[in-house]
Amino acid sequence: PHGVDVRPDGKYIVVSGKLDPHVTVYSFEKIQKAIADGNYEPDAFGVPVLDFESCVEAQVELGLGPLHTQFDDKGFAYTSLFLDSGIARWKVGGEGVEDGWTLVDMIPMQYNTGHICVAEGDTVSPAGHYMIGMNKWALDRFHPVGPLLPQNFQLIDISGEQLELIYDMPIGIGEPHYVQMIKSERLENIWGGLSRR
Repeated sequence: PHGVDVRPDGKYIVVSGKLDPHVTVYSFEKIQKAIADGNYEPDAFGVPVLDFESCVEAQVELGLGPLHTQFDDKGFAYTSLFLDSGIARWKVGGEGVEDGWTLVDMIPMQYNTGHICVAEGDTVSPAGHYMIGMNKWALDRFHPVGPLLPQNFQLIDISGEQLELIYDMPIGIGEPHYVQMIKSERLENIWGGLSRR
């Protein structure tokens, strides 16, 4: 697997790999049950491997090269698609959720999206509203003013029914991984008080 991300409520684990167009969603409850029931076989090195079918909750076909997943506050997950150069929005499922585990939207990105960042999207209480696609290439997006090709960040509004690209920004040094976006009121300013909007 490439990306292993836990849903905010801790009930499901989303696993992605570049070579499979699906994300596989595992149930933490089913994993615990498989362990308790001894539903595993040792591999060649004696490491116990859980039975796939007894642990999997769903597989969602999103596109080519799914890598990393983040979550919003409305019950959606967002997964970067490295080979398709896009980001997929899909509805998470589970108990009491209709039409869960389904692809809802996909926004094209420029180009080869790796990591993504939804506001507080890998916490127990995501803020949603905005997402950043951290793309590995910026071919033909900006003027070539030096020896380096910049990475390309793209800011996306995720608050509506359709994903909307609202800003492009070149990043000149390296490819950021696991970036965090938090509400400004969570930060304490240099005078000792909390920041206000």
